[in-house]
Amino acid sequence: MKYTFLLRHGFGFFNEYWRNLIPLLDGDVVFFDDDYVIDKTKHYIGIGHSIGFQKLNNSGIKFDFLIGLQGFLNFCGNEPNEKQLREKNIDRLMKMLASSPLQTLKTFYDACQYPDPIPEDIIVDDLTSDLASMKKSYLHCDCPTLIIGGDADQIVPMHIIEDNFRRQPKVVVEKINGVAHSLGFAKPKEVSKKIKDFVDEGKNNTLI
Repeated sequence: MKYTFLLRHGFGFFNEYWRNLIPLLDGDVVFFDDDYVIDKTKHYIGIGHSIGFQKLNNSGIKFDFLIGLQGFLNFCGNEPNEKQLREKNIDRLMKMLASSPLQTLKTFYDACQYPDPIPEDIIVDDLTSDLASMKKSYLHCDCPTLIIGGDADQIVPMHIIEDNFRRQPKVVVEKINGVAHSLGFAKPKEVSKKIKDFVDEGKNNTLI
């Protein structure tokens, strides 16, 4: 079966984020942007980075498989003190974006260990809307899902991923060591192998 990989980048990133991973994916690759039209004759594997996973999950698309790279459905988690702190950090980031968007994203990229420059045509309203959505919690779309986290990720740490997904029966959580919040860019070989293994097991009905 031939799959189409539907990719959605995370907050503050752009489609260039995927450039190291795309050559390693066995299938057609398209980007889930505002103007993309779903072809119901295709078999889709969604791959979302960070909030990109949330957007794919909430899209209503019927995926054969869904992959989250440092993805989440409840960014702030459920532990009350941590939830309050992460919500305050979102509010702080919104204020920083309003006053100095380029410098704010530069600081964010540094925390993600992502080397690309910041494009000058960023849309602050879209970024602010993304941040607002991170205060909410969403239901899993109930398709076979692989979530891959990074052990050095301070943006979506492993304990938030575990908090989000450990009770989801169709979700498998794995970890890659030595990477911050730029997993698909920084560790493409490891990511592509985990995706391939997950899909192969799923097709054989041995995983989920």
